[in-house]
Amino acid sequence: MVQHTDERQVDVVVVGGGLAGLAAATTAAREAPGARVVVLDSRSPGGRARSDVRDGFVLNQGPHAVYRDGPGAAVLARLGARFEGVAPSKRVYGTVGDQIVRLPTTAGSLLRSPLLGAAGKAKLGRLLTGLRRTRTAALAPLSAGEWVRSLCLPDEAAGLLCTLTRVATYAADLDAISADAAVRQLQMAAGGGVIYVHDGWQSLVDGLVEAAGRSGALVRGGERVTGVEPDGGSGWQVSTPAGTWTAGAVVVAAGGPEAAAALVPGAAIAASGTDATAACLDLGLRRPPERRVIFALDRPIYLSTHAPGARLAPEGASLVQLMRYGARSSAEDRAELRDFARAAGIGEDDVLVERFLHRLVVNHAQPAPGAGLAGRPPVAVAGRAGLFLAGDWVGPVGLLADAALSSGAEAGRAAAASVTTSGDGDLARRARASGEAA
Repeated sequence: MVQHTDERQVDVVVVGGGLAGLAAATTAAREAPGARVVVLDSRSPGGRARSDVRDGFVLNQGPHAVYRDGPGAAVLARLGARFEGVAPSKRVYGTVGDQIVRLPTTAGSLLRSPLLGAAGKAKLGRLLTGLRRTRTAALAPLSAGEWVRSLCLPDEAAGLLCTLTRVATYAADLDAISADAAVRQLQMAAGGGVIYVHDGWQSLVDGLVEAAGRSGALVRGGERVTGVEPDGGSGWQVSTPAGTWTAGAVVVAAGGPEAAAALVPGAAIAASGTDATAACLDLGLRRPPERRVIFALDRPIYLSTHAPGARLAPEGASLVQLMRYGARSSAEDRAELRDFARAAGIGEDDVLVERFLHRLVVNHAQPAPGAGLAGRPPVAVAGRAGLFLAGDWVGPVGLLADAALSSGAEAGRAAAASVTTSGDGDLARRARASGEAA
């Protein structure tokens, strides 16, 4: 790194060290070689992508998977943040009441499934076959629930489609998320599918931190940002308890729209969608359960065995993650998830490690019906030159980590362009000083 007389005078400050912030910083540093880029986070980098290790079990912040063909995987590849993993088990089961049956995952198993009648099999089969050709943008006026109802499927087929849609979107209420976003997720699930990442999502964080360092960006944990405001010219001041940073551009990649708006008072930062939440139960087991993936077809709950498969558990042991879409009270959700685990054949003596996360925000401000993906806030804040946003609620691309990584990369490109074309930021000042000296 080049030494400077004032370390807090930089070109780009990224507020927040989650996936969005790390992608923004790495991209900005690559797009503007020589620019000083710093990431500030109140904790260690990673945000909701951090992983914990307990007695050899690697625990993500809830069940996580990467879409193979998703925009997030493409961003990670471009930035050189490599990762490996495995596909989930293809033996998938479903419950209706006390009954556990095999769920169809292929055309052949759909035809043999006892869950659906002949009409349901035919209609759902045609839908899934033509899903990739669906123009998702045209569905933005509808909610995902309205889209399912518009298909006029038999009840059992509609119920199965709703289950698949919740799995793909993490949305508990399908009337609260736009159909274009939901169908796009279903298309990716039907295409390349997902993988469970070896060594947890911390490996993605570590890969991005290394990529940021190779690109020249500095990642600083333990420095909490308390405010972002114009510096009186066309640059920005970023306040922390340790001191004030000045920069030509700022990317706010911390939390949802409310958190971003609180950091920059008066800026036009808002999103219309509601947060998607979940309650999650992680169980480290002595041995894998007999049925490794089970979806409740009559409740928004599922169980998935992430190890064996992904490297997340000691040799011979197993890591099972259960989730309820739409968090309620801690006691109610924990009891329901434990009951579901028992119904799946997991006894108390099987459990070596247990962790319960009572309310995770899995997606901030999910795309609202009517607005759709294109109606989410853009990365550039209107009327605030040099101020940009990134996160799972920003930009027209994807949901969840796909949205975070995509908007982070776009915000990083925009911030780099801002500091190389404007007169603010340390890069521009050094360029002027070099020209004057010559």
